[in-house]
Amino acid sequence: MSRLDQVTFDAESSLATVGSGQTWSNVYESLDRYNVTIVGGRVLDVVTANGSMINANATSNPDLWWALKGGSNNFGVVTSFTLNTYPIHTVWGGIKEYALEYLPDIMAAMYIYQSNPNKDAYANLMLQAFTTNSSVGVVLNMVYLKPVENPPAFEPFYQFPTIDDTTKLQTLTEMISGQRVPNIPRWDWHATSFEPDADLYQEIANITLHAPELKQIESLTSGSLALGLQPISTNAVLAGQARGGNPLGLRSVNQTWFVLDVGWNDASGDAIAHNATASMRAKVEAASKKHNKYVEYIFMNDASHSQDVIEHYGEASVEKLKAVERKYDPTSAFHRWVPGGFKVPE
Repeated sequence: MSRLDQVTFDAESSLATVGSGQTWSNVYESLDRYNVTIVGGRVLDVVTANGSMINANATSNPDLWWALKGGSNNFGVVTSFTLNTYPIHTVWGGIKEYALEYLPDIMAAMYIYQSNPNKDAYANLMLQAFTTNSSVGVVLNMVYLKPVENPPAFEPFYQFPTIDDTTKLQTLTEMISGQRVPNIPRWDWHATSFEPDADLYQEIANITLHAPELKQIESLTSGSLALGLQPISTNAVLAGQARGGNPLGLRSVNQTWFVLDVGWNDASGDAIAHNATASMRAKVEAASKKHNKYVEYIFMNDASHSQDVIEHYGEASVEKLKAVERKYDPTSAFHRWVPGGFKVPE
């Protein structure tokens, strides 16, 4: 797949074509010279199980196009994407880092940020907290897709003192390249979703700061845990539905895609790391149900191998995905012979 690495841009149509073997960092850098970036796919080139090369878009094989939006590796091999571009180059953004003791305060600010009825579409962020490493603490990855410094959209967070702040005007590519990735060899992720709620957020802060499972993770060599909150607005859900339907079964509400990232050093810690983090995720999920804020969706990119991702799309989506699989892969070749990924339920 790595040889499918083309990146082309057509200025007249404002479309970019990207090979499926490319990396996002290379794609962003390649498009920088045109002062554009990409959001969302319009056309997919796909090789199906019988070796046919077909085009999937809103009018050609639209059922396959719909299914590939969250269907994992069940239907074919995508060889290239044709993507919409937008004239975004210089942005304001970076990382604000806070002491771990501010986690409850930052969580409260996150609720205020998400509750704004006039959500600024140019503002986005992700909150992370490294609850096993107080030297890192709470990290906000922030971006404002205009060259505006300290935009009002992030006002709820400005009141807290930072221990590090890299936010500035820079290209989107520069901002993305400044993200920090810990040098730990083994990782697992556990995901759940819920609607924002002030009381729920405080309970999550308490769970992730004080759960006894943290001791199990800390007992591992390089044992580390980080929580992540990715806010998804109602408008973002509606925009996604307008560009390819709703195979994910998302409800049109403000929501948070939550993840626990666990890292450790060697295979001897696999079971402890997985089970301890799964237990913490279950506690967060139980809290969201207690507050009547649970959202029946698991973000595939952040899910653990043990989670039933596609089943959480809802019965209607699952049945339609099964029908698409029967049509384009009647022998279930990708289901039976391609390892990894999340499979459409049988």
